[in-house]
Amino acid sequence: MILYTYENPHLMFPVDESEYGAQELVSIPGGQLVVEREKDLKSCRIVRLLATDPNMFLESKYAPGQMIQL
Repeated sequence: MILYTYENPHLMFPVDESEYGAQELVSIPGGQLVVEREKDLKSCRIVRLLATDPNMFLESKYAPGQMIQL
């Protein structure tokens, strides 16, 4: 596989697999969120939105870095 990109490969493929171990998938209407739990275990920080509807990416409540309650 050849990737033609200007991004640093270490940003696309992190070396430390423990970064992925802290992430969870949360189902939402229309897609899924990749989140990381905070220390209080009740709130999560959004890492990534997985959806096929482009309008979902325009909603600020699904933006990476936003906090959600579970």
